[in-house]
Amino acid sequence: MNIHKLIEVVNYMLKKYEYRLNYTKLLKMLYLADRQSYDDTGSPITGDTYTALKAGPILSNTYNLIRNKGNQNDQNLWNSRFLKDAYDLVALTDKIPCNTLSDYEKEVLDGIDSKFHNYTFTDLIEYTHANCPEWKAPKDSALPISIESILQALGKSPDEIAFIIEEEESFAQEEAALAQLSELNA
Repeated sequence: MNIHKLIEVVNYMLKKYEYRLNYTKLLKMLYLADRQSYDDTGSPITGDTYTALKAGPILSNTYNLIRNKGNQNDQNLWNSRFLKDAYDLVALTDKIPCNTLSDYEKEVLDGIDSKFHNYTFTDLIEYTHANCPEWKAPKDSALPISIESILQALGKSPDEIAFIIEEEESFAQEEAALAQLSELNA
């Protein structure tokens, strides 16, 4: 997960709600955006991992950041940009540049917002329960949602799934190597 890109994505969505939004609604919309991007391109927008909670699927690392439980470096950067106020996520500044989002990614985020803008967070919980078969009710715990299960639910073939997962693993290794280089040069 690229924290800088995640911050841009979250800010891009918060801007549509005057920089304040119920974080459950945000998490659901970002999950649906990643899901759409997987269907269209075989890649997510956020690069996050996914978890099934009682209230439906969420982005795991983003949820941890919102709850102030992310890794220290990411959390410090996140906290300089966003604040959790009760059940809302609030942007502390509207001056976050939008340099890494592609036109396609903005189009997906805009489409998700257009479709779900007037939904409440409970409407989105119900929607994801009914329309995301990769989500399985975890009772009172949390279960990981694999990329493979998302792709299967989207109707991808076993060959497509294997290719996408291989690409994801390769990208994750490259991203980790770049992060390590950045830390060495800092």
